[in-house]
Amino acid sequence: MMAGDTVNRYSVYGVDVSSPWPFEFPPLTDAANPIARVEFVQGDDDDFQDPAGGELASAKDEWFVCRLLPDRSAYLRWSGLYEFRIGRGGARIASRPLEGSGLPVLQNFLFAQTLSFALVYQDVEPLHATVVCVDDCAIGFLGDCGFGKSTLLASFVADGFQVLTDDLLVVDLSDDRAIARSGSGRIKLLPDSASAFLGDVSRGVPLHPSTTKRSFPLDERHRHTGGLPLDCLFVLPQPEDRTSTVSIELLPLSRSALMQELLKNSFIVEMLDRRRIAGQFSFAAQLASRIDGVRLSYPAGLHHLPSLRQRIVEHARLLHGRNIQ
Repeated sequence: MMAGDTVNRYSVYGVDVSSPWPFEFPPLTDAANPIARVEFVQGDDDDFQDPAGGELASAKDEWFVCRLLPDRSAYLRWSGLYEFRIGRGGARIASRPLEGSGLPVLQNFLFAQTLSFALVYQDVEPLHATVVCVDDCAIGFLGDCGFGKSTLLASFVADGFQVLTDDLLVVDLSDDRAIARSGSGRIKLLPDSASAFLGDVSRGVPLHPSTTKRSFPLDERHRHTGGLPLDCLFVLPQPEDRTSTVSIELLPLSRSALMQELLKNSFIVEMLDRRRIAGQFSFAAQLASRIDGVRLSYPAGLHHLPSLRQRIVEHARLLHGRNIQ
């Protein structure tokens, strides 16, 4: 993957992103008020030197390597895919493919992963969440990998709703209301979920060679760009809990319980220095004071999602009506 001379600029998750490679992301239309700025560059040997003189990675390492280095930069590596060096301050990400890996892997799988580290360096706390637009506000679904966030989101797409972001959520707290920022305009799904809600599985791009999950671009009808007020976050149950559940329930969360869920569902768990932890708690406390939280309980099976979706939409509209009175 060779970088070109052209600098491409995008607006993704409220971030002004520049890159020498052409990504299929929303173009930058307003550079005045980004939540952060991040530059992707083609990495060279100097970028991947250990400042202590050793090796940053070896063949014995696990599939994912994260090393926080003495110069306060970070080294990330996905074996057989890519390696990255995130500079101190998070404004620059040096990227280099491994073993012939190409741009689709960076765009569809590793872009959000590496960008989230850069955001934490810039004191922005990304969350593990998907967000859908209901009328003129945003509601999100919090949950770890495999909890079904994207599948639930896809069921909303099938019913005509617009996606704000999938998997990674950045919230802007600079105004009185919490503003959820739009993502990459794509959704990641396993084949069964894609077949059930999007129909054409073949148009999805595999995230990487070792997974059946694919990235699906959303057309303009099904995506929202920009920002929307975030009214509520719904906390998804663990997959094993759904096997013993027979009914759909929506249980309001206290502010303290919502704050705990926000801390649990941080997108980045590898960086735990004192400054970052203080920032996490401050962000979680501020966000929990501005939005509502609801714990979801529902049975396993795709056939339950239409009923769940209806209950969520009804709750969101009642909540939005209460907030604007």
